[in-house]
Amino acid sequence: MPVKTLHFVRHGEADYNLLNWVNAHAHVPNNLTATGREQAACCGQALAEIGIEIIYCSAFPRALQTADIINQQFSVPILVDTRINETGAFTFEGKLAHLWHAANVPDRLTATVPGCEPLSEMKLRLRAFLDTLRGTSARHIAVVSHAEPIQLMLGILSGMPDTAAKQRPISHCFPISIEVTSS
Repeated sequence: MPVKTLHFVRHGEADYNLLNWVNAHAHVPNNLTATGREQAACCGQALAEIGIEIIYCSAFPRALQTADIINQQFSVPILVDTRINETGAFTFEGKLAHLWHAANVPDRLTATVPGCEPLSEMKLRLRAFLDTLRGTSARHIAVVSHAEPIQLMLGILSGMPDTAAKQRPISHCFPISIEVTSS
């Protein structure tokens, strides 16, 4: 079976990261900071020799801005896919992140938080997205998303339990590459 490489990239630093606020809705303007734009440019340079053929990104402004900056190295299609959007912490939009984390009792893996997307539903959309990637003809694909979706996608692809996957740190604009077989 043909092998392809997925290059997962967490968006660059955004305004809400500095404020430590939750951003769960793609229509909310939460843009890259100057540091975030610099991170994205460095990420593009790091990926330049790889030959990215297509970029998928979430619908959030910070992910789109990151993808656009990375794409300055490639000029390839950017496809927005809402299945790799940020965690659905909808009722916590604009609130301090610690409130979202405190609501996930006993833990994020099993918690049901009213007005928010359960982890199990997020995993279903992420699995469907990964299935789509397996069917594409591109061999080097960049995926610009968010920390938790990237943790879970890496866990799905490597057969890692959710508890272990959620412990993996995901830095802004530091590409994580993983090979997968095509379908």
